[in-house]
Amino acid sequence: MCLGKSGRFSWIVEAKLKEGELENFKAVMNSQVNQALTENGTFNYQYYMSDAGDILVYERFADAAASHEHIENWDAHAERWLAAADATRMLHLGNLPDDVRARHAALSPLWLKPLAGFAREDAEGSEIKVDGNTTFENYGWIVEAKLNEGMLEEFKAVMNSQIARAETEEGTLNYQYYLSDDGDILVYERFKDVAACHTHIDNWDAHAERWMAAATPTRMVHLGNLPAEVRERHAAITPLLLKPFGGFAK
Repeated sequence: MCLGKSGRFSWIVEAKLKEGELENFKAVMNSQVNQALTENGTFNYQYYMSDAGDILVYERFADAAASHEHIENWDAHAERWLAAADATRMLHLGNLPDDVRARHAALSPLWLKPLAGFAREDAEGSEIKVDGNTTFENYGWIVEAKLNEGMLEEFKAVMNSQIARAETEEGTLNYQYYLSDDGDILVYERFKDVAACHTHIDNWDAHAERWMAAATPTRMVHLGNLPAEVRERHAAITPLLLKPFGGFAK
């Protein structure tokens, strides 16, 4: 159950668009995306936005050097970016070294370390162009939960069972578990297409009761233009829908 490169150097930034700042935010985002495209070690720089202006940025890097290069390039855009959107939360995903974590200290990021799972690194990228801007297609979601007291071993058992099942799903591209020292859980899931989403949900249903006996779901975010037939299968958790807005996945 190897996390691969995706499990080592990643982070998520969340923000809220300021009123009347959509065009300004688009401009600074596209400028930064174009810069990031020149960074050989930046694998994912994906912007999502909800209809209500909730922003999520998923970023993934080859190594510490690549993440430093990206931070330095982002610093040149930071003032304009923060003038258009208020940063609300940051999550560090993976075994980030102290010198990288220190550069985000002002946002007090929650650190979630790799626990288990897999990433199919040879999956086809999803970079496309729309009206001259770089964007991407995606089918996936993020599940957050809190480990129930005394249930770590039980959670690991059901998690490993579900991972083994997911590894048989050729359309499941990412199924990655992260855990903080305080029992915060995050699962990053990505799929080839809608059919793969349904297959994974069908298989997860067999594990759902044991999973939720060990951990309490706290939040779910749908990433991408998921059709209603998929969204309805998660209706009980009331997921936030974030649509692709800009960026790339190599």
